[in-house]
Amino acid sequence: MDMTSRFQTVRLGFLWRFSGVGPGCLLGLLVAVALGANGTAARLGVGPSLLIVAAVVAVVALPAPVSFWVRADSEGLTLSRALLRRRYRWHDIAGLDMTFGEDPDSDAARLTMRLRLTTTPATGRGPLVGVLGLAPGHHLRGTEPRRLADLFILLAAHGVPLADPGFADRLLAAHGLPPIAPGPDPTD
Repeated sequence: MDMTSRFQTVRLGFLWRFSGVGPGCLLGLLVAVALGANGTAARLGVGPSLLIVAAVVAVVALPAPVSFWVRADSEGLTLSRALLRRRYRWHDIAGLDMTFGEDPDSDAARLTMRLRLTTTPATGRGPLVGVLGLAPGHHLRGTEPRRLADLFILLAAHGVPLADPGFADRLLAAHGLPPIAPGPDPTD
């Protein structure tokens, strides 16, 4: 986690690993249609035309995961996804929803994280933070990145309640970090 005097930044590229593939393929398809429509594909040949399309897909798809991050300061949280940045004030963030479910296509276990906002009173649902694949039974795989632990620490440090602090504590323990949830009462 980048800890500067003004900002705390957590890069979330691991949660958005394949996010640029769809837009990259769509743009590549449009380039292929344009190359075919204006006759450039016929002049260049199939091989060079395919290389141009592949380059367009790569240029859009590869940098996408790097551009996903959360930046916190004393005023609030900025969630950045590629070219879109949204700012949320701390008092508007009611928590981090953590929904455990299965991928509809593969039935693989996954965790979906979404901010819960006070500015959307009907649903309380805010922006999607990311989706993380889990082991069967919604257990940790053991390969979860340290940056996810940094995200939980960052949110907890600013008083944002996590929907499942036990999961966050298990993840923190896997990285050798202390828990963020309150421990058992010492008088018990």
